[in-house]
Amino acid sequence: MMDIRFRPPKKRDDKQWKKVEFLVSHGFLFQKVYCKEGPVWYREKYPSTLEQAKEFVVKYKDQAFEVGI
Repeated sequence: MMDIRFRPPKKRDDKQWKKVEFLVSHGFLFQKVYCKEGPVWYREKYPSTLEQAKEFVVKYKDQAFEVGI
């Protein structure tokens, strides 16, 4: 189930829908994701492109949900 923070892209925005599909298939359901800098945790923003999403998934894989198909 998608997190309440999810805002769907426009119907015809295929690039954004591909990014959403990629993120969801890798366990990122638009839940909060955090990045630690020193002793402080910061909330990370979700990527705006598919290329950024690929890096995001690798960097934050420990915060992904298990996704069963």
